[in-house]
Amino acid sequence: MGWVTVYIRGKSGFKSEVLNQLHQSDFKFMQGFANEKGVALYWIDDDDQIRSFKKAIGSKTIFKFRLKFYMTVEEFVETRFNGSPKLEQWELN
Repeated sequence: MGWVTVYIRGKSGFKSEVLNQLHQSDFKFMQGFANEKGVALYWIDDDDQIRSFKKAIGSKTIFKFRLKFYMTVEEFVETRFNGSPKLEQWELN
């Protein structure tokens, strides 16, 4: 079993709500620590999909706090400085 890093950014107050939702679900995760203000870091099992992770958090929480999910540091840094997400992030596979 390996772990995949997921970075989450959202409106203030999202961290505790996300953590509560994940604890209520049976989703396997490890909470990390990010020095950046307004960013939460989680590790999820590499067998799980990001879609399952988002389902465990719940759509109400995702929309309420306008959560954005990043799978790499590069994605996170690029959107932080450019202000717009990469096109590939919105394309359907």
